[in-house]
Amino acid sequence: MSDPNGRSRPTRRDRGIRRDREIRRDRARALAVSLALFVGSVVPVPLESPGGGGGAFDRILDALPAGVGLTDPFHLVGYAVLAVLLVPVTRGRRLGGVLAVVGAVAFGFGIELVQAPIPWRSFAWRDAGVNAVGAMGGGVIAVVRRSVSSTNDRDGDR
Repeated sequence: MSDPNGRSRPTRRDRGIRRDREIRRDRARALAVSLALFVGSVVPVPLESPGGGGGAFDRILDALPAGVGLTDPFHLVGYAVLAVLLVPVTRGRRLGGVLAVVGAVAFGFGIELVQAPIPWRSFAWRDAGVNAVGAMGGGVIAVVRRSVSSTNDRDGDR
């Protein structure tokens, strides 16, 4: 098939193949981030500063605002990224954004459960909460980005 300009138009089969590749790519990205979050959550971390006392590590900890832990930014960003990557995986489903956020929150809670029996790690409700906040933020970002993108696509068709 070709359009009036002589260019071939993609067939339904071509669009299906392209869609399958996109789905596999989206799943692979979400899996890679999940694996990175899991590995980062079970490896040992130093509980004390590497240099003993008064080093750069201690200055970083002292510079953080009260109530903010050293790993909080990693939790927030990690689970936001995971939720953003899960939104396309749930594409086409009703409430796909909600499913993506629920999946990221459940994954974060599951990691906290995995950490409970590990001697150098521990279960922390606070970390589970920070994971959930990051996932919700990522889900909102992904849904807003998608709706803005679809609005721009519709405006371009006019």
